[in-house]
Amino acid sequence: MRRGIYALALALCVGRSAIAQSDQSVVPDKATKARLENIVKGILHAWDTYDVVCLGEGHGDKNDSDLRISLVEHPDFSRKVKSIIVESADSLQQALLDRFILDGENLSREQLRAVWKETSGKEVWELPIYEAFLRTVRSVNSTLPRNERIRVIAGDNSNQRNRGKFIRDAVSHEILSKGMKALAIYGSGHCERRGMGFPGELSEEYPGRIWSAATFHNPDEGRRIFGLGDEPELIQITGTNKEKLPAAGMFVPRNASDHTSLANLFDAIVYYGDMTQTKAGRVP
Repeated sequence: MRRGIYALALALCVGRSAIAQSDQSVVPDKATKARLENIVKGILHAWDTYDVVCLGEGHGDKNDSDLRISLVEHPDFSRKVKSIIVESADSLQQALLDRFILDGENLSREQLRAVWKETSGKEVWELPIYEAFLRTVRSVNSTLPRNERIRVIAGDNSNQRNRGKFIRDAVSHEILSKGMKALAIYGSGHCERRGMGFPGELSEEYPGRIWSAATFHNPDEGRRIFGLGDEPELIQITGTNKEKLPAAGMFVPRNASDHTSLANLFDAIVYYGDMTQTKAGRVP
């Protein structure tokens, strides 16, 4: 056990060197990981009941990046989860992604760029936090036998106009129909439990198998309503009296008449405490 943890730590150190030799700010430091630990443990616990965890992100947000990297680096993650589907990769480049993530092929940033350069939102995916995430998964995989490695599934397709349908089909065919445990990383809207979010769209076909979480669009309002302090928290919504609370104010409504409740959005809300919500910096 101790030898395995040492191997993981060594691989992550090597991986971080490859991630950002000139900018270590793209990966969470020890203090940040310590602050996020309870949130990470709460998300890991969700896989005890559900098959897919949809972790909604604010595109380009550094806090969301730190959370997903901390989650994947946790020793329990690779024991529970064997697939990650991401919005930031083009399914037309799945073979290249497999060579990098599963086979450990050494690719430069320019070579790896093919994974996202034609996708919707490619300007965002150019930010170094998205490359850093892929390299983190590759580093974790380097400590695992080939047949136990985590596969990253490209969750977008540059040739598809109906992105919502493509995402639903990909989650259904690549993960749920195969009875797999997976992490899904998409913009928060895609993780909603109502129509247009794939958890909502797939709820009838796969009841009780998808769990979703995202952070407040307006942290100050969430802090006021829930009486939150400076420490990060994972706020459970499903199965609590918080389900009926209106989402307006805490989350940006789709339109002025959108009076939806929290129950229609997410199973849990990620609150980062006094950690500054920042964008991830310039594109290299």
